[in-house]
Amino acid sequence: MTNIICPVCGKALEKDNRSYKCENRHSFDEAKEGYVNLLVSSKAGSLIGDNKDMAKSRRDFLSKGYFSALSDEIVKIIGESRKLNPLICDICCGEGWYGDYIKSRFPCCMVGFDISKEMIRLAAKRHNGSTYFVANLSKIPLQSQSVDIAFHLFAPFHEKEFSRIIKKDGLIITAVAGEDHLFELKEILYDTPYKNDEEPPKAETLKLKEKRKVKKKIHLSGKEDIDALFRMTPYYYHTSEKDKAKLELYTELDVTVEFVIYIYGKTDC
Repeated sequence: MTNIICPVCGKALEKDNRSYKCENRHSFDEAKEGYVNLLVSSKAGSLIGDNKDMAKSRRDFLSKGYFSALSDEIVKIIGESRKLNPLICDICCGEGWYGDYIKSRFPCCMVGFDISKEMIRLAAKRHNGSTYFVANLSKIPLQSQSVDIAFHLFAPFHEKEFSRIIKKDGLIITAVAGEDHLFELKEILYDTPYKNDEEPPKAETLKLKEKRKVKKKIHLSGKEDIDALFRMTPYYYHTSEKDKAKLELYTELDVTVEFVIYIYGKTDC
């Protein structure tokens, strides 16, 4: 049971063949890849979020294990929670690599969502038994207090919804870039590279329980991987074409990946 609710009326959705339906007769068809679109906007996830090329670049890059140090630590945290077959929500899941990695190493029920239909299409094609849907972060179509653990990596922090969906003893695992994350990349791109601030997301209804840091040097052995990594960062959207061209000179690159993991729980626990 995944505790998905109707984005229109909030009633429970039940799967009926290739459709999800609620008691008020709102119906959402399952796509051929196996996901369901629960966005109610007219754009319906097609023109928002990451496009097909970006989704494929992210999938190809992550599948090579460059960020496995982060996923290994998340698996460790989930194991330490001692929750048996928990319901885990992959918030802003992208193409599903992290959720797939975790599910293959820890027995759980996994649900994931993203606003990008292209990302969710790739996630659903993993066919790993997880449930994927297109949805908005500000209105997560899951029942209140139904999620044991949610993880949320490099995406906006929506405290109200996160606090609503997790159980009283549930956990939110979030990750931000460490101060040295991709510093070598920034040294190439910018005249005055800067370090990240590592600030945790501000929260009032969630309590910061623990902070962990993961740091590793990785070797990018080709221009394709260098470009894919760059496209996955916010720097790509804020860098001039002149500065972007500097990366064209590199066919391999050693770069630091550093992640700061913050673990939140309900303030009344």
